[in-house]
Amino acid sequence: MTLQTLSVAIAGAFASTLALAFLYSPQDVLALSVPSVEANQRPPVPPRTPPPNGTRPGGGLNPSDGSCRALSDGLRALIPVDNPVLTTTAYPTFLFYVPVGAEAVEYGEFSLLLWPDETVRHYQIRFDLPESPGIVSVTLPEMPTYALAEDQIYRWYFQLHPKAEGNLQPFILSGAVQRVALTPERDQQIQAGSAEIWYDALASVADRLQQSPQDGQLQTQWQGLLQHIEAEDVGAAQFVGPVLPLEE
Repeated sequence: MTLQTLSVAIAGAFASTLALAFLYSPQDVLALSVPSVEANQRPPVPPRTPPPNGTRPGGGLNPSDGSCRALSDGLRALIPVDNPVLTTTAYPTFLFYVPVGAEAVEYGEFSLLLWPDETVRHYQIRFDLPESPGIVSVTLPEMPTYALAEDQIYRWYFQLHPKAEGNLQPFILSGAVQRVALTPERDQQIQAGSAEIWYDALASVADRLQQSPQDGQLQTQWQGLLQHIEAEDVGAAQFVGPVLPLEE
C-alpha cells in the first residue's frame, strides 16, 4: 500500500466516525459497538427432546408395608427410557406393569400435559386398578378434545396412591409421547412388532396376544419388545385390562 493510499483510507475512516457522531448520540454509538447484556442473559432454548422417561417409581416407601415394597420394586412403565417414544394414533394406549391389585391402592391418576412448559393439561383421569396384579392399560378416550396433535410432544404421569399407614407420597411413573404421521413403512413396523413406533407396536402385539395366547410369532414379538426395554421379568404377567375410571 502506497503512502497516498494509506492516507485516503485513514481519511475515509475518520469521515465515517465523524458521520456517526453527527447521526447518533453517544449512547447510540456505544450500543452499536457493545453487545447487548440483555441478549446474553436470555434463557436457553428448551431442548427438542424430553428428559429420560421415569419408567421406575419415585415416591414414599414404607419398608414395613409389603404392598409398598412390591410397588417400589416392581411397578414400571412399559416404554423405553430414552425419547422420542412415538405413536401414529390420535388416541394411544399406555401399558404399565402393576405388581399389586386394587386392594393395595387407594386410587390412581393419569395426567397428560403439553410439553415443554407442562402448564396445559390435555387429559386427566382418576381410576381404580383391576382386582388382580398384572399389566394394565390406559387409553385416551376417542373424543376430538383428547386427540393428540401430530408432532406435538406430550408428557404423562402415572400415579398410584397406596393404602398404607403414614403420610406416603404416591408412586409416580413418567414418560413422553409424540404423534407422527402414519406411513406405509411405519404401518409395517407396527405390524411386525418393531420398537420404532413403540406405543402402537406394543399395544397391537398385546391386544393380539390376548386373543391368541398360543401364537408363537406373537409371543416372540412380545418378548422381543420387553427385551428391548429390559423388562423380560414381566413377560409372563397377565393382562388384567384397562384401569377403571372413578365416578365423579
